[in-house]
Amino acid sequence: MLLMFFNFSSQVLPGLKFACKTKLKEANGALQLVCRLWEEILRDEHDNVMRLIKFPTNLLFDAAELGNYDAGIFNLVHEIGSIRDVIVTYKDHQGNNIVHMAAKLAPQNQLNLVSGVALQMQRELVWFEEVKTIVQPQYIEMENNQGKTPQELFTEEHMVLMRRGEKWMKVTATSCMLVATIIATVVFSAAFSIPGGIDDHTGKPNFLKKKAFLDFTIADEVALLSSSTAMLMFLFILTSRYAENDFLKSLPLKLMVGLTCLFISIASMMMAFSTALYLSC
Repeated sequence: MLLMFFNFSSQVLPGLKFACKTKLKEANGALQLVCRLWEEILRDEHDNVMRLIKFPTNLLFDAAELGNYDAGIFNLVHEIGSIRDVIVTYKDHQGNNIVHMAAKLAPQNQLNLVSGVALQMQRELVWFEEVKTIVQPQYIEMENNQGKTPQELFTEEHMVLMRRGEKWMKVTATSCMLVATIIATVVFSAAFSIPGGIDDHTGKPNFLKKKAFLDFTIADEVALLSSSTAMLMFLFILTSRYAENDFLKSLPLKLMVGLTCLFISIASMMMAFSTALYLSC
């Protein structure tokens, strides 16, 4: 995308090629280069700027279709309201506006930037919703030449990805729930078989006054609580309806909470084991 922008802008705007080469040496990153190029472009006449963006390839449409919000071109045009308001009204030969382009499935190399199919689906939804924010409401419901709105096109393009995401989420939740269940069983049993045993006369733990015993008790309780919470989160994931919008916030949030609690439960279980071993020695 950046190379295409550089080559084409050099052809359309006279004298820009030399300026671009100079800026290229000064820029440290791709985004800095695009920023400098865009500054040079905006100094030219309005018609030339519009021709650069619209013909022969609509750069903003390409950025929207790629689903890369980090693309400097999209960010810069997004920030310039006067140009943005004109560009978002453009359509391609199939009657697709910019929201239709964002509704299309991103290339696999863009999807691979995120690990986990369900999180890839979330990325696509976040991008689609982001593009919606720069257009007027009527463009969100506009139909293309096939009579499809952006939402209908998004659902059609992402049907396979959504099903794969559902399968991935269920497999992940099932595996993690099994681990959380085992941890909960272990730490629950450890609460009733405390290290050092119980005094036969008083019924109190023999190591009650030792600090390590307090550490063991706290770690065991935290492990039980966090593993139980993780089990609950993964159960919510398994029983979810898996609607399209669930991949935007609901499912990723539950997965994040579940994995965090699972990590805490594992760390707490190891701490409880270490303190129990210390008390037993």
